Amino acid sequence: MFTSLYIHVPFCEKKCSYCSFYSVVEKNKIDSWLENLEIEARLYKHEPRIKIKTLYIGGGTPTVLKISHWRELLRIINENFDLYYLKEATAEANPNSLTQELINFFLKNKFTRVSLGVQSLNDYELKILGRIHDSKIALCAMELVKASGLFLSCDLIFAIPGQTLRTWAKSLKTVIKFADHVSTYQLTLEPDTPLGQELNNQDLNESGYKFYRYAQYYLPQKNFLQYEISNFAPEGKECRHNIAYWTQADVIALGPSAVSYVNGVRYKNPELLEKYFSPDLIEREELSPREREIEKIILALRTKWGLNRSELLPEAKKILDSLPQDLFIKSGNRIALSPRGMRLGNSIWCELIGL
Repeated sequence: MFTSLYIHVPFCEKKCSYCSFYSVVEKNKIDSWLENLEIEARLYKHEPRIKIKTLYIGGGTPTVLKISHWRELLRIINENFDLYYLKEATAEANPNSLTQELINFFLKNKFTRVSLGVQSLNDYELKILGRIHDSKIALCAMELVKASGLFLSCDLIFAIPGQTLRTWAKSLKTVIKFADHVSTYQLTLEPDTPLGQELNNQDLNESGYKFYRYAQYYLPQKNFLQYEISNFAPEGKECRHNIAYWTQADVIALGPSAVSYVNGVRYKNPELLEKYFSPDLIEREELSPREREIEKIILALRTKWGLNRSELLPEAKKILDSLPQDLFIKSGNRIALSPRGMRLGNSIWCELIGL
């Protein structure tokens, strides 16, 4: 059995003003988290052990962990899973907590990629987001990863209040000097975040359109091809772990708030660290065959590969045929979203979700 493994590290130096993901700043609870993580990991220990093809350590901010914590984390993973067939291992990092010591540790322990939360290279925009690094620290972190030979993926956010097309273009231009992969995300303001409350949860969708369109125009010129709604990379440098999600492959996810998908069943761990690990609190959602088919179509249309029209439900085929055809790229019997289709992806998926 081959699968992907995700580990959620729910610790941060400081909570960013826009972030709605589950994380805490009580780093004194790391040891307790590791103990519970081991209990959860043991539930998946079989003989032969489950073969892991991609590993992703996300958060939160994994780089707030000490080297001793990282050693313990990898011990837990290695004792309960088989990493012999590992093809890709990613660690998320924030610029302010990424060190040469950590880079050396990653190099010695089968890691292949670092996903760096740059978000912007404009200090005003970083301040709006509540980030604790500035552009200079971000540049140093990117140089550190590039010099190491690890693949570098950078996250960038657009539609930040006060952001201009000029500052967005500058961030993109600078990042691709270092990165092998770029993920672009539109700022969304959740009501439970400080920035969402400060800006009265205003809708930034309209203001984000020009930034996203510019990324679609500029990045492919620099050989960063759009292979998914939010992701750009040269051919062959796509993130294999993320592709597992978009192809409905099995993903085991450990840690508070982590979501697993195994054999058509989705499991969500409780969010509160104090309640982790509590098996009786895990939310379980078993998708019906029809729900799996609808989800398969929506996920495939997130990617440049799309899907074969023969895989479409008749009702889905009817909906897609009724939409403007410049939203799609058709090659033989395959159908995928065009760049314009990706810009309007949410509207297309809303049509399909209602099937």
